Amino acid sequence: MKAERCTSPVQAVMGVLEGKAGKPSSKAEATQVLMYLDRLQQLVPQCPKDRPVSRLELIQFVIDYINDLQEELATPLQEDDTNSSDSVFEEKTEEDPTS
Repeated sequence: MKAERCTSPVQAVMGVLEGKAGKPSSKAEATQVLMYLDRLQQLVPQCPKDRPVSRLELIQFVIDYINDLQEELATPLQEDDTNSSDSVFEEKTEEDPTS
């Protein structure tokens, strides 16, 4: 399947509305698209695993998950997270090694 890069969100929406997106040209491509959609459903934690979801629902779950990840990455680390006492890499220092 060959992807086309859209230059604007309007162009992307118009492509979907015109039926240019989501219609694989062969049975093999259709099978591959379904495989990738199923994989996406398994990767996104908020997406229900016990029932099939529509493509639109799946895309919304993926968008929400990406937004959550972006927010998490934008949040600075807490002081407690950086000074953990059980760190494997924490160096032990002694005040007087001769005593």
